[in-house]
Amino acid sequence: MLVTVNALPLAVGVLLSCSTTLGEISVYGRLTLGMAWALAQLVVLVGGTWWYERRATSSCEPAPATTAASPSVGGTW
Repeated sequence: MLVTVNALPLAVGVLLSCSTTLGEISVYGRLTLGMAWALAQLVVLVGGTWWYERRATSSCEPAPATTAASPSVGGTW
């Protein structure tokens, strides 16, 4: 999932780096389209990594019913 989320921004970043005229378009003051896209790509990468890390650590925690102190599901005979 992390690679999928970052593939599109990376592809657009490669296209922008191939064309200097597109990357030099002014967005706001001295901020160009190339710099804005690089910043957006960084935000997507950091946000996606944070989400993936959070999700990976939460899925490794044991379920409440599978701890050693919990009673067995079938009970004792």
